Parts: sequence; C-alpha cells; structure tokens
Amino acid sequence: MALKGTLKDFSLADIFQLIGIQHKTGVLTLKSDKEVVTVSFVEGNVVSADALHRRLEDRIGTVLVKSGRITEAQLQEALRIQKSTLKRMGNILVENKFIDPNILREALQIQISHMVHRLFRWRDGEYDFSQEERVDYDKEHVVPMSAESILMEGARILDEWPMIEKGIRSFSAVYRHANVEIAAAPKGAAATAGKDDAARAITLSDEERKVYQLVDGHRTVQEIVERCSLSEFDTCRLLYELIGRQLLEEVKSVGPRTAPAASPARAVSGTPAASRALVALGYLILVLLAGGLVTRHAETIARGLLRGEAAAPYLNPLIGGEQARSIRGSITLSRMQRVDFAIQVYFLLNRGYPENLRYLVTSHLLKPQAILDPLGRPFEYRITPGGYSISFAPDGNPVNRVEISSAPSG
Repeated sequence: MALKGTLKDFSLADIFQLIGIQHKTGVLTLKSDKEVVTVSFVEGNVVSADALHRRLEDRIGTVLVKSGRITEAQLQEALRIQKSTLKRMGNILVENKFIDPNILREALQIQISHMVHRLFRWRDGEYDFSQEERVDYDKEHVVPMSAESILMEGARILDEWPMIEKGIRSFSAVYRHANVEIAAAPKGAAATAGKDDAARAITLSDEERKVYQLVDGHRTVQEIVERCSLSEFDTCRLLYELIGRQLLEEVKSVGPRTAPAASPARAVSGTPAASRALVALGYLILVLLAGGLVTRHAETIARGLLRGEAAAPYLNPLIGGEQARSIRGSITLSRMQRVDFAIQVYFLLNRGYPENLRYLVTSHLLKPQAILDPLGRPFEYRITPGGYSISFAPDGNPVNRVEISSAPSG
C-alpha cells in the first residue's frame, strides 16, 4: 500500500485510521514548510516518532536531564559510550543504572505521543507512507500505541487546543506565581493536622502541582513543557487552567524608558503646567466618552447573548458586514472540520457512523456547543450511500451552503 498526497485532500485522521485498520507496518513521512516528521508503525501501532532536525534518541537524553531524571554528567557518559558502542541511548542509561526501566518507558511514550499529537495541529502539509516488511525500534523500552488511542487524544486536542492557545498566548511567554496562598501537599498524618490551614488556602491536584512548581518567573512555556513529565498538551492545559484560576500571571517585559527632553520653547513659557493640564483634561473627557459608548455596547451584546441571540448583528457597527460574514464563515468551517474528525474517530471505534451528531457528545468526542454553528443551530448531518455529509447554509441561503462529505476509509 502506497499513500501519498496533501493533508488538505486526505486528513491525518484518515491516514492513521487506514494504517490502523489494515494493520500496516511502515514509515509515514509528513512535511510542512518548517518541519519534517516521520512516524513509524508496526502492525498499525505507533512505535516511534522523529523530527528531521532532532531525533528521538537525541531528544530523550536532553529531556531526562531537564526533568531531573538524570544528571548532565550521566548524559555525557552515556553519549561517550554510545559513540563507541553504537547502542541505543535507552539501553545505555538502563544498563549503567542511570535510570529505572519503567521511568524510561514512560519518558519515551510521552516523547513519542508529544511529537505525534503536535501533528494534529498541522493545517497543511504533504504525507508519504512507505510500507515496509519490518521497522527498527526500541522493542525493550517502547510500548506500541494503538491508532485508536492516538485518534481519541487527537480529537480531544483539536477540540480544546484553540481555547488553550488563546489563553497561553505564546510558547515564549513567561509566567510567575500570583500572590495567592497555595495549600501544602498533604503528607500522611500531617495532612489531618494541617486541615484547617489547607481549607484557607487553594488546593492543587498532583498534576497541577507538578506544573505550578515549574513556574518560576524565568522559564518560558516551552521550557516548562520540556521539563514536565506530562505531555505537551496536558502541560499546556494545566497552565491554561492555573492562569484561568488567577494562580499564575504573565511576566511582562518592559524596555528601558528615557525621560523626554524638555522643550526650550516651553521652558521660557509662563504657563507650561496649565497648558499640559488642559490638554490632559481634554484627553480624559474623550476617553471617558468613548469608554461609556463601548461599555453600553458591550452590555447590549451581553444581554443579547444571554437571550441566545447571535453576536454578529451587534458587531456590525464595529466591523463591516463583509468582515462579519468572513469571521463567521471561518468559525463555521473550523467547527465543521472538528465534527468531521470526530465522526471519523467514532467510525473507527464503532465500525459505523453515528445516527446523529449528539452521539459524538455522548461518546465524549465533542462538547455540546461543538456541534452547533455560530448562530447556535445544529449542523445538518446525514448518512449517504458513499459515507456522510455535514453542511451549513449561512442565513438559510442554499446557494452559499458549505459542505464537507466523506466516504468510508475501511
């Protein structure tokens, strides 16, 4: 079986589904303008994932050092041994008792899933699957991951990532602890003794505490992801939740400020302070007037949304009608693509298409609002002889209907 094309024609979910159902062994190569990634499969299960610029063998050592699992000296010694013996990094670390085999298996699984799940955020690219009789990988320390589990996590990432990305803003952003009291981690009998103190402080789950402790006001989000033992998605999700609970605040970089030089003409004037005061007062009045208008407009939008109305009509005074339609169209297409992906995952798990889109919600593949268009109406969905179709007609006009249709891959 040879698969080759672009992700616009054949989605990543389709590719994984086909390889998984047919239990294929081989290497899938994906290329974007910035990156080349290879994913290796054995009988339909993922066993390795590498980036062209940085292989898993090189990446795992650095990650283990940053997460405190091994020391820099141990990594350098392992690299020296690897150079002379050509053994796998994992085998060297375990044989020299630098790391426990179970910890290594966990770290390798996180790194592989980290790389694969990032691919689901690609919007464009080329793919090429080369079928092989056998694929070389670290059989001793890598646990193969089924295509089903990859697709389930991929659906969750597609559903939640846009919200997380908006909240975190950037992988180069830096956060610090807000001035909030956090309850100490419970330890045996001390947990009962400090129960009253903990009630007055904010409690964190074990996973939240892992991420919270990595935030120090200097590390970027990317550095926290690399140091954390959780996956990239889960680390970012927990960061987003901690930010939402106002337990973390972003560190704003402020450049050096220089005071403006005094103007000689104003230095000899008899009333510079009075002039500046009048100008400032004028600006203040303008700001207050503008703020009042914006506040009134925001209240109107809020009341409309609470009544279940669409926000687009209220935006018309702020943006043009054409812009509003374009924004609504982009949101619609994005939601339809998520629904399309969830249907494919449902097909893989149940060997059939859902009778209606509510099945995607009850199967925990999508949230209830994800099957609605921007106006709050359910997408039109029907099963066809060749597969299924999802459609949406803006303003009820069938001429402008947007449709996504698909045929079964298996």
